[in-house]
Amino acid sequence: MKIRAEMGRQRAPLCPTEYQVDKVVDIPNTQFAALLMRPLDSYDFIRRNRVEPHQGTGHDHCLLVLGEGRTDGVLVQCGNGGRAAYSAYVAGARDVVQARLDRVADFIVGQGTQRTASGSWCVYCEELDEKFGVAVQDGNGLDAMLRDTLERRPEVAQVDISLQHIETTFRPEFCVNLSGSAENAQPDIRLRDILPLLANTGLEYPCQSFFTHQETDLRVWPDDLRKLTTAGQREHEALLNARVAEIVPTDEGIKAALTDVDPQELVRFNQAYEDHQAAEWAMGDMMP
Repeated sequence: MKIRAEMGRQRAPLCPTEYQVDKVVDIPNTQFAALLMRPLDSYDFIRRNRVEPHQGTGHDHCLLVLGEGRTDGVLVQCGNGGRAAYSAYVAGARDVVQARLDRVADFIVGQGTQRTASGSWCVYCEELDEKFGVAVQDGNGLDAMLRDTLERRPEVAQVDISLQHIETTFRPEFCVNLSGSAENAQPDIRLRDILPLLANTGLEYPCQSFFTHQETDLRVWPDDLRKLTTAGQREHEALLNARVAEIVPTDEGIKAALTDVDPQELVRFNQAYEDHQAAEWAMGDMMP
């Protein structure tokens, strides 16, 4: 058996530095071979996919270059003019990335098929970065690899990746909460559909309405959601697209229970709203 490696005699520990991969680019073998032979030359694929190396995160950020049909890769810290300021050969780079994406796909499929009541499930890219260290972004190469990974799964019918989240549609036969019977199908009502109908202005407890989640006691108030700007609606799109599982009167008011959304989306909205209110109050205190 033969193994390729750079051998050296040094006192420093044999512990390589950790780098953050922000983009992945797959290039033809002829270009990849040229990069291996002449790593300091200028290349269009580096210029087009340049990653800012120093972003104040504690790690250097890099571009990972893969060759079509190859398992190895080259990690590039981008310089100017389409050149690599620094580079390193990484044996098995494609397998390393694919193994991480397989874990992400397991998470999305496992969570979605267990929780969805409509056949679709939304996960934020930020959450995947925090859980798995995979920075999936629209057009950064990791998005295409994750899409291919998910579409190879028998449970998955469709994948849509946007700037902030990944929405996966599953085949009904793999979803725990879905019935194959049309008679038992539940109406597909989304939060954004009923939001204009719910208003608490001028109403007193217990007549007020609120949104909650089937799995938690978290609450979101309709009047707060209606204050979202267009940018805010994009930011909290997953919450606005949550399915309304039931609307029931309670001793505390009219409860609309949500599903097909991570409960943390309710936490994220409430925190953003509280931060916005605090900023407005602070600005008010500064006014004469």
